[in-house]
Amino acid sequence: MSRILAVDWGRRRLGLAVSDPDRVLARPLPTLTVSGRIDAVAGVREAAEREGAPVILLGLPLDMDGGEGASAREARALGDALGGLGFTVIFHDERLSTEEARERLRARGERRPPKERIDQVAALVLLQDYLDHEAPGRG
Repeated sequence: MSRILAVDWGRRRLGLAVSDPDRVLARPLPTLTVSGRIDAVAGVREAAEREGAPVILLGLPLDMDGGEGASAREARALGDALGGLGFTVIFHDERLSTEEARERLRARGERRPPKERIDQVAALVLLQDYLDHEAPGRG
């Protein structure tokens, strides 16, 4: 198997995490600060190539009712651009991943973690959830 790169999408910051080659465990990567879609595509592409991850798990920021608003459309546009570069892109519901990340950090004693750290842990939550419940070949 190959690694999966997870992206917790945001307009200014992209939280990143990567799986091990067996797709069992996730580990966080440094958060990317971006200034637009072109910058985001370049940063994700670089991270995916560096980590040997041909698959990108992209967090889809759905509304609480499951609908897709402006943020979800922007995330889909990022995914379409990455797919056009030859990556396999999988969209995954990221509702509440940021809240879970905050809870995990608080439980570790980090009362006011920087936003970059929250995004990083949110990507980790997103990827580990996918690996534990939906990754092909896992059960």
